[in-house]
Amino acid sequence: MHIIRHLAVAAAMFVAAIGAWAQPAAVATDSVSVAVGTVLGGTIGRIVGEFEQGGVALDRNTVAATAERAIRGLNTGITLEQAQEIVNGILASMKPMEGVDSFDTASQEQWLAEAAARPGASTTASGVVIETLNAGSGASPVTTDNVRVFYVGRLSDDTIFDATDDPVTFPVAELTPGLSEALTLMQPGGRYRVTIPSELAYGEEGIPGIIPGRAALQFIIELVEIVK
Repeated sequence: MHIIRHLAVAAAMFVAAIGAWAQPAAVATDSVSVAVGTVLGGTIGRIVGEFEQGGVALDRNTVAATAERAIRGLNTGITLEQAQEIVNGILASMKPMEGVDSFDTASQEQWLAEAAARPGASTTASGVVIETLNAGSGASPVTTDNVRVFYVGRLSDDTIFDATDDPVTFPVAELTPGLSEALTLMQPGGRYRVTIPSELAYGEEGIPGIIPGRAALQFIIELVEIVK
Protein backbone atom coordinates (compact mmCIF):
# COMPACT_ATOMS: atom_id res chain seq x y z
CA MET A 1 0.00 0.00 0.00
CA HIS A 2 1.47 3.22 -0.91
CA ILE A 3 0.83 6.77 -0.06
CA ILE A 4 -0.76 7.99 -3.23
CA ARG A 5 -4.49 8.75 -3.36
CA HIS A 6 -7.02 6.23 -2.07
CA LEU A 7 -6.44 2.78 -3.58
CA ALA A 8 -9.84 2.71 -5.23
CA VAL A 9 -9.05 5.87 -7.17
CA ALA A 10 -5.57 4.74 -8.14
CA ALA A 11 -6.76 1.32 -9.19
CA ALA A 12 -9.51 2.78 -11.34
CA MET A 13 -6.90 4.91 -13.09
CA PHE A 14 -4.50 2.12 -13.97
CA VAL A 15 -6.44 -1.15 -14.02
CA ALA A 16 -8.81 -1.10 -16.99
CA ALA A 17 -9.59 -4.82 -16.80
CA ILE A 18 -8.35 -8.18 -15.58
CA GLY A 19 -7.79 -11.06 -17.98
CA ALA A 20 -6.78 -9.55 -21.36
CA TRP A 21 -3.35 -9.90 -22.98
CA ALA A 22 -1.00 -8.00 -25.32
CA GLN A 23 2.55 -8.15 -26.64
CA PRO A 24 5.05 -5.99 -24.71
CA ALA A 25 5.78 -2.56 -26.15
CA ALA A 26 9.23 -1.44 -27.29
CA VAL A 27 11.23 0.50 -24.70
CA ALA A 28 10.98 4.25 -25.31
CA THR A 29 14.21 5.96 -26.34
CA ASP A 30 13.44 9.52 -25.20
CA SER A 31 13.98 10.37 -21.56
CA VAL A 32 10.54 11.89 -20.96
CA SER A 33 8.72 8.78 -22.18
CA VAL A 34 11.03 6.59 -20.12
CA ALA A 35 10.40 8.74 -17.04
CA VAL A 36 6.62 8.68 -17.47
CA GLY A 37 6.65 4.93 -18.10
CA THR A 38 8.81 4.34 -15.05
CA VAL A 39 6.51 6.33 -12.77
CA LEU A 40 3.35 4.68 -14.12
CA GLY A 41 4.88 1.21 -14.02
CA GLY A 42 6.03 1.70 -10.44
CA THR A 43 2.58 2.94 -9.47
CA ILE A 44 0.88 -0.08 -11.03
CA GLY A 45 3.31 -2.37 -9.22
CA ARG A 46 2.55 -0.74 -5.89
CA ILE A 47 -1.20 -1.00 -6.47
CA VAL A 48 -0.84 -4.69 -7.31
CA GLY A 49 1.14 -5.14 -4.09
CA GLU A 50 -1.65 -3.49 -2.12
CA PHE A 51 -4.22 -5.90 -3.52
CA GLU A 52 -1.92 -8.84 -2.75
CA GLN A 53 -1.39 -7.62 0.82
CA GLY A 54 -5.17 -7.52 1.14
CA GLY A 55 -5.40 -11.20 0.16
CA VAL A 56 -6.29 -10.80 -3.55
CA ALA A 57 -4.37 -13.08 -5.94
CA LEU A 58 -3.39 -11.31 -9.17
CA ASP A 59 -1.43 -12.37 -12.24
CA ARG A 60 1.09 -9.54 -12.61
CA ASN A 61 1.81 -10.34 -16.26
CA THR A 62 -1.87 -10.10 -17.09
CA VAL A 63 -2.23 -6.83 -15.19
CA ALA A 64 0.76 -5.34 -17.03
CA ALA A 65 -0.42 -6.51 -20.44
CA THR A 66 -3.96 -5.28 -19.86
CA ALA A 67 -2.73 -1.90 -18.66
CA GLU A 68 -0.66 -1.62 -21.83
CA ARG A 69 -3.73 -2.23 -23.97
CA ALA A 70 -5.65 0.40 -22.01
CA ILE A 71 -2.83 2.94 -22.47
CA ARG A 72 -2.90 2.30 -26.24
CA GLY A 73 -6.68 2.72 -26.33
CA LEU A 74 -7.22 -0.91 -27.35
CA ASN A 75 -10.15 -3.07 -26.30
CA THR A 76 -9.46 -4.99 -23.09
CA GLY A 77 -12.68 -6.97 -23.15
CA ILE A 78 -14.65 -4.84 -20.72
CA THR A 79 -15.32 -1.12 -20.31
CA LEU A 80 -13.63 1.14 -17.77
CA GLU A 81 -16.95 1.43 -15.92
CA GLN A 82 -17.20 -2.36 -15.67
CA ALA A 83 -13.58 -2.54 -14.50
CA GLN A 84 -14.21 0.06 -11.82
CA GLU A 85 -17.22 -1.92 -10.60
CA ILE A 86 -15.10 -5.06 -10.35
CA VAL A 87 -12.30 -3.26 -8.53
CA ASN A 88 -14.68 -1.59 -6.10
CA GLY A 89 -16.27 -4.96 -5.38
CA ILE A 90 -12.87 -6.48 -4.66
CA LEU A 91 -11.96 -3.61 -2.35
CA ALA A 92 -15.20 -4.09 -0.43
CA SER A 93 -14.47 -7.79 0.10
CA MET A 94 -10.75 -7.67 0.86
CA LYS A 95 -9.83 -9.54 4.01
CA PRO A 96 -9.60 -7.33 7.11
CA MET A 97 -6.39 -6.71 8.99
CA GLU A 98 -5.74 -9.12 11.80
CA GLY A 99 -6.79 -7.74 15.13
CA VAL A 100 -8.59 -4.48 14.36
CA ASP A 101 -10.81 -2.88 11.71
CA SER A 102 -10.67 0.61 13.18
CA PHE A 103 -8.92 2.58 15.90
CA ASP A 104 -10.64 4.66 18.56
CA THR A 105 -10.24 8.39 18.14
CA ALA A 106 -8.83 8.95 21.63
CA SER A 107 -5.88 6.62 21.11
CA GLN A 108 -4.98 8.30 17.85
CA GLU A 109 -5.18 11.78 19.35
CA GLN A 110 -2.93 10.59 22.17
CA TRP A 111 -0.39 9.26 19.66
CA LEU A 112 -0.38 12.60 17.84
CA ALA A 113 0.03 14.45 21.14
CA GLU A 114 3.01 12.29 22.08
CA ALA A 115 4.64 13.05 18.73
CA ALA A 116 3.98 16.78 19.14
CA ALA A 117 5.53 16.75 22.62
CA ARG A 118 8.89 15.41 21.45
CA PRO A 119 11.78 17.92 21.48
CA GLY A 120 12.07 19.77 18.18
CA ALA A 121 8.63 18.72 16.88
CA SER A 122 6.41 21.30 15.23
CA THR A 123 2.70 21.08 14.50
CA THR A 124 1.06 22.77 11.51
CA ALA A 125 -2.28 24.55 11.71
CA SER A 126 -3.97 21.49 10.21
CA GLY A 127 -2.49 19.17 12.86
CA VAL A 128 0.41 17.51 11.00
CA VAL A 129 3.38 16.87 13.31
CA ILE A 130 6.84 17.15 11.74
CA GLU A 131 10.15 16.24 13.35
CA THR A 132 13.48 16.87 11.62
CA LEU A 133 15.76 13.89 12.19
CA ASN A 134 18.48 15.07 9.79
CA ALA A 135 18.31 18.52 8.24
CA GLY A 136 18.31 18.94 4.47
CA SER A 137 19.19 22.00 2.42
CA GLY A 138 17.81 24.03 -0.45
CA ALA A 139 14.32 24.90 -1.57
CA SER A 140 11.32 22.87 -0.43
CA PRO A 141 8.98 21.13 -2.90
CA VAL A 142 5.80 22.84 -4.05
CA THR A 143 2.56 21.05 -4.87
CA THR A 144 3.32 21.02 -8.62
CA ASP A 145 6.59 19.14 -8.10
CA ASN A 146 7.37 15.44 -8.07
CA VAL A 147 9.57 14.08 -5.29
CA ARG A 148 11.87 11.07 -4.93
CA VAL A 149 11.69 9.62 -1.44
CA PHE A 150 12.51 6.69 0.79
CA TYR A 151 9.91 6.06 3.47
CA VAL A 152 8.54 3.69 6.08
CA GLY A 153 4.90 4.01 7.16
CA ARG A 154 3.54 2.65 10.42
CA LEU A 155 0.44 2.67 12.60
CA SER A 156 0.13 3.51 16.28
CA ASP A 157 0.35 -0.19 17.17
CA ASP A 158 3.77 -0.30 15.42
CA THR A 159 2.43 -2.19 12.38
CA ILE A 160 4.49 -1.25 9.32
CA PHE A 161 1.94 -0.94 6.52
CA ASP A 162 4.31 0.19 3.79
CA ALA A 163 8.00 0.72 3.11
CA THR A 164 10.33 1.31 0.18
CA ASP A 165 13.49 -0.62 -0.70
CA ASP A 166 14.50 1.89 -3.38
CA PRO A 167 13.56 5.55 -3.79
CA VAL A 168 10.15 6.09 -5.41
CA THR A 169 8.78 9.14 -7.21
CA PHE A 170 5.40 10.72 -6.44
CA PRO A 171 3.59 13.88 -7.51
CA VAL A 172 3.22 15.94 -4.33
CA ALA A 173 -0.33 16.93 -5.23
CA GLU A 174 -1.50 13.30 -5.51
CA LEU A 175 -0.53 12.21 -2.01
CA THR A 176 -2.77 12.28 1.01
CA PRO A 177 -3.39 15.88 2.16
CA GLY A 178 -1.30 15.54 5.31
CA LEU A 179 1.67 14.07 3.49
CA SER A 180 1.47 16.65 0.70
CA GLU A 181 1.57 19.42 3.29
CA ALA A 182 4.48 17.84 5.14
CA LEU A 183 6.58 17.47 1.99
CA THR A 184 6.29 21.17 1.24
CA LEU A 185 8.04 21.80 4.57
CA MET A 186 10.98 19.46 3.88
CA GLN A 187 14.32 20.04 2.17
CA PRO A 188 16.25 17.68 -0.14
CA GLY A 189 18.68 15.44 1.70
CA GLY A 190 16.69 15.71 4.91
CA ARG A 191 15.15 12.92 6.95
CA TYR A 192 11.91 13.52 8.82
CA ARG A 193 9.31 11.87 11.04
CA VAL A 194 5.78 12.92 10.12
CA THR A 195 2.63 12.03 12.07
CA ILE A 196 -0.62 12.71 10.24
CA PRO A 197 -4.15 12.90 11.70
CA SER A 198 -6.66 10.44 10.32
CA GLU A 199 -8.74 13.14 8.63
CA LEU A 200 -5.68 14.13 6.56
CA ALA A 201 -4.95 10.50 5.66
CA TYR A 202 -7.66 7.87 4.98
CA GLY A 203 -10.30 9.00 7.44
CA GLU A 204 -13.14 7.01 8.94
CA GLU A 205 -13.01 4.19 6.39
CA GLY A 206 -9.26 3.62 6.10
CA ILE A 207 -8.26 1.15 3.40
CA PRO A 208 -9.85 -2.30 3.84
CA GLY A 209 -7.30 -4.91 4.82
CA ILE A 210 -4.45 -2.43 5.07
CA ILE A 211 -5.18 0.67 7.16
CA PRO A 212 -7.84 0.68 9.89
CA GLY A 213 -10.50 3.34 9.98
CA ARG A 214 -9.67 6.50 11.95
CA ALA A 215 -5.96 5.63 11.87
CA ALA A 216 -3.36 8.34 12.23
CA LEU A 217 -0.27 7.54 10.16
CA GLN A 218 3.41 8.06 10.86
CA PHE A 219 6.16 8.10 8.25
CA ILE A 220 9.92 8.24 8.37
CA ILE A 221 10.74 10.04 5.11
CA GLU A 222 14.01 10.83 3.41
CA LEU A 223 13.53 13.43 0.68
CA VAL A 224 16.08 12.39 -1.92
CA GLU A 225 15.38 15.09 -4.48
CA ILE A 226 12.78 17.30 -6.10
CA VAL A 227 11.92 16.24 -9.66
CA LYS A 228 10.76 19.20 -11.74
